[in-house]
Amino acid sequence: MVLFRGLKNTEANKNSQFSDSYPIKLAVDLLASKDSQGFIQLIKSLIRSSRRFSSFYFPVIEKFAEFVQNLPENQREFFGQQVRFLTQGLERASRTLSLCLAHFFPEEANFSNVSKRDALWIYATFTAALFLDVGKIAVKYTVTLYREKDHFVKQWDPYTGTMLGQGSYYKFDYIKENLHDLYRFITPILARQILDSATGPSSGGFNWIASDPEVLAIWFALLVGEEDRIPMTSFMSVIPRAEIEIVENYRKEKKIVVTDPAGDAFLQWLRKEITEGRILINKQNELRVTEKEIILSVALFQQFADSNASYKHPEIIEKQFIDIAKLYQISISELDQRYRAHGGLSGISDLGKRYRTIGGLAATQENEQILPIHRCLKGGVGLLSLITSQPLREILSLSTAEKTIIKSSSPNPTI
Repeated sequence: MVLFRGLKNTEANKNSQFSDSYPIKLAVDLLASKDSQGFIQLIKSLIRSSRRFSSFYFPVIEKFAEFVQNLPENQREFFGQQVRFLTQGLERASRTLSLCLAHFFPEEANFSNVSKRDALWIYATFTAALFLDVGKIAVKYTVTLYREKDHFVKQWDPYTGTMLGQGSYYKFDYIKENLHDLYRFITPILARQILDSATGPSSGGFNWIASDPEVLAIWFALLVGEEDRIPMTSFMSVIPRAEIEIVENYRKEKKIVVTDPAGDAFLQWLRKEITEGRILINKQNELRVTEKEIILSVALFQQFADSNASYKHPEIIEKQFIDIAKLYQISISELDQRYRAHGGLSGISDLGKRYRTIGGLAATQENEQILPIHRCLKGGVGLLSLITSQPLREILSLSTAEKTIIKSSSPNPTI
């Protein structure tokens, strides 16, 4: 099914050829474009510590640029054109920092006054956003190095470092074998490799992140795609929102039209209902959010169908909504509540165990009868970010939760 009109046969897709040679460039040349300079200046203005930016942020940006070169990042099939890893990473990282400031420090103009622990969280969040897709390079591409445009040297091994010094030109092609699941495991490996090359293996960026086990655990969880381990009120919860903003801005700019509109219409309706207070999170059975997940009742699809004459089939609306979520790289699973009707559970403790077994509700809500007996959709921080742009901390009314999340549990170096 093609969800966006006019993209299946775009010129970028029809004329994709990977036989051209590309020069291997230094960071100064790779980052010279107007877009890249704009992202870098925004990052620098937000950090507002020249020492921290020059020691920990900019070297990582440079090494990331030299690692990915001008390779295209084709994660989003509906972009209609090739988007480079470099551009995507820088935009996602700069948007992530902007969202962190707006959501967690709304009274501040930049991060110059944050605590050392918050500075660590912000750095970990920035690097996670920058490196989010870098593992794809190892499993989706073959890159061949040349001394001259046609003088073969060898195939590039990304685990050995950047292409610099190994050739003068490169050609690339896509690996036909589907190794999609593998790239998530490789992503943190390459992320640490780039961090160590940029800031040193002994006292650099990765060691700063690793100095706090809690920060390190969530950093790894995000890079390997374990969204259900990302707290809704963590700084890293804004990374999916940054991804969504990139996609939606592109759709708006290119005027990309949905060909099967029921799912998108439901999404826009749900956003409006939440914003205008007609659907209340954690106040009604249809939409419940815990610190780790969101439970969305399928009754909402019927509610939308009842109020919109153009969309009368809840099953189709639901299917298309799930398709829309997939385009934003957001996973949705099902939570079937019907077993309650069969008397299979003996008590509250059994209910808690059952939910933990199937990956269901968080412990904070095990004792609540929160939903009627019907099927629900379940997702993590990405799904919540998709349906609302409001700060997740405010949505959950957990003004003290973030203090718990970012409470220092181990000493950090002075940065």
